[in-house]
Amino acid sequence: MVKDDTGKNIILDRPARRIISLSPGLTELIYAAGGGGSIVGVVSYTDYPDEAQKLPEVGSYNSLDLEKILALDADLIIAWDSGNPALQISKLKKLGLPVYLAEPVDILDIPELLQKLGQLMGTVELADEAAAGFKLRFEKLKSSYPAVKAPRSVFIQIWDQPLMSVSGKHLISKVIGLCGGLNIFNDYPGLTLNPDVESVLHADPQVIIATGEPQTAGHWLARWKRWEYLEAVKNKHLYSVNPDLLVRNTTRLLDGMEEVCALLHSHAHGDNF
Repeated sequence: MVKDDTGKNIILDRPARRIISLSPGLTELIYAAGGGGSIVGVVSYTDYPDEAQKLPEVGSYNSLDLEKILALDADLIIAWDSGNPALQISKLKKLGLPVYLAEPVDILDIPELLQKLGQLMGTVELADEAAAGFKLRFEKLKSSYPAVKAPRSVFIQIWDQPLMSVSGKHLISKVIGLCGGLNIFNDYPGLTLNPDVESVLHADPQVIIATGEPQTAGHWLARWKRWEYLEAVKNKHLYSVNPDLLVRNTTRLLDGMEEVCALLHSHAHGDNF
């Protein structure tokens, strides 16, 4: 028996051997926990690791194809609590399918989730090893980038039209905090938000970090240059980070953290696009 992230008990008669993953990030974690060979279905945009791209798709994370899911005869579905459609997840549960709802909200929730997945899949040794490796690297990163007395104010841009950011509750914001930054929307009550440009200008962030592919993020960041008085623009502290490293709550989050910490602790001036 394993408790999912909503506190529900998941009981399987035997280790899961036919698993459907309902987010690209969860697929990464299943592979990391040693269960890649048991995945029979994924959602669109699943691209890591490479072999996951060959797996059958059962819709997108926010629009599931229930017929395809049922046809795959899964013995476990790993779902994303805040991302997958609640109504469709409820239908799957009513049909008697075991659904594990995952929602890592803190960095150390990731190794805990790895261990729980290992218990469900019968890959405890591999999952525990991955979890221990994650914790060790996390502690090394924290010691490499000690806390700063005056955090630098940061605007985190995760989309452009509409403009989108995250609150202090989001894992991306927690990474920024550990790296010596302070999210300008730290106190917003929700998880994500659509701020207007004026609120960003008023906050006058010292750093702007865009989570987008280099070319896309480059366009996003270039738009801020019209406001030459912004601290981030004046000092050329406009940066992009691979979204897969920060937006997906996976073991690669530490790659993103290493990149963000290097940016915020660097005294070098200049943008990177």
